[in-house]
Amino acid sequence: MLSLAQSPEPLVADIGLHVIGDFQDVDPRVLADEKFLMKALDEALRDARFTILGEKSIKFPGEESGVTGIIILSESHAAFHSYPEYGYIAVDVFSCGDTSPEAVVDGFARRLRAGTVNKRIMERGKDVRRF
Repeated sequence: MLSLAQSPEPLVADIGLHVIGDFQDVDPRVLADEKFLMKALDEALRDARFTILGEKSIKFPGEESGVTGIIILSESHAAFHSYPEYGYIAVDVFSCGDTSPEAVVDGFARRLRAGTVNKRIMERGKDVRRF
């Protein structure tokens, strides 16, 4: 039996992988093209065998303005925000399944012909306590 003076021991469960991508040296016209960006992300996700449940994107006012997009996945989500004025796009893909978010980031970078790609891969977990 657990007394009030004892604290439960945390257990860390492997939840999934989260990949953050910074793409630089991308054509500003590509980064302002909402339909192209969403299609390219959709294709990268399908190639990596993710299950797409829904999507939303917003093109900000002005012909050369950026785009924000998110795709809701059975495995979690994929999102981006583009900055055409800097030739830069921020990308975020999280998977709590067997699918590879890194493959999505790589496939998206290829489709955008990014000159420079920096990735950070984080293992995500949940603090589960026994009571």
